Amino acid sequence: MFSGKVYMISNCLIKGIMKPGYILTIILASVLILSIAIVQINKDVLRKENPWIPPSSVSIREVDIKPVEVTSARIEVNVTAYINHNGGKTRNASMLIRAINSDTRLLETQVFAPIPETDSGIEKTLSVSTNLNVERNGGYELNILLFDNGTIRDSGTVSIRELNALIPESKRSGVTLNNIDFTVGGVSAGKVSIKSDIYLENKGPNVSENLKMTVKAREATSNLIADKTNAETGAIVNETTVVRSVQLVVPDEYNYMVVVELWRGDTMINTWEKPVLLAPTKTVPKESVEKKMNIEVSKFVREAGTTVPAAMRQDSGGYQQGSTPAPKEPGFEIFAAISALLLVFILRRRS
Repeated sequence: MFSGKVYMISNCLIKGIMKPGYILTIILASVLILSIAIVQINKDVLRKENPWIPPSSVSIREVDIKPVEVTSARIEVNVTAYINHNGGKTRNASMLIRAINSDTRLLETQVFAPIPETDSGIEKTLSVSTNLNVERNGGYELNILLFDNGTIRDSGTVSIRELNALIPESKRSGVTLNNIDFTVGGVSAGKVSIKSDIYLENKGPNVSENLKMTVKAREATSNLIADKTNAETGAIVNETTVVRSVQLVVPDEYNYMVVVELWRGDTMINTWEKPVLLAPTKTVPKESVEKKMNIEVSKFVREAGTTVPAAMRQDSGGYQQGSTPAPKEPGFEIFAAISALLLVFILRRRS
């Protein structure tokens, strides 16, 4: 088509080039034809190219981790990353956090958090936060990656360990046990009455609630429960210590572990234990063996302020506690002194 038009123009020039009207028509037609030819050959010549957009520059500056919710099995932590934006417009930017188990090196869980879109000419620090839920027993490495337009711009790692040291909300009370004192209240028919004075301190910021307290006497060798009783802590003012006393009756000549359990409803908050040795042993250096120590428990009876069950008021000596014991026969002390002097005299003669 284009070649045909050129032929027509040439033919017109040959036949009637001397006519002015023809010359003007030929010029206008030539300009129009050239314009159409340029558009058809390359349409992109008249298009305006898109401007080049530089990639964003984001990097991790600091990371804060704090517990949000703690249960007996799991813990939810909040991870807040402070991200420096040093130029370039962010497009579909996000933060990925991967929790890797420190022992197994397996991926426990991962979460995404979007990064706010920022203009290219602005330089500032962004705060991006999200929550992560992991098992309470274990340690983890948190791998943090920053994505922008599908490309990793920066990464970092933060470790969290010993999560089981965090106390679950259901077991927080502020009440702790400082000490347990034991007092023998009475001995009868192979049974020993032990008074346990339990020192409880409220380290919480407020007055504690009234909690149930279970006290057990567990035989050290067989783990059999010899006796068990219940009591209450009562309301304890913060930063103060109270003493709660309970009575346990156990068989004599055994060793026991006295266990104190603290309960809130059906949930055991804490537990403590302390030994009571009614059959202690000692090591003889020459033979390197253990020999049983016979302890007369009745010698440790403290009468003042001690409540003893009625069945145990009669001790093995045949008199009531609180009464005056029968006097010993006279002359026993003189006989013992003479025997001691005689023994010394015999040993000197032999030496």
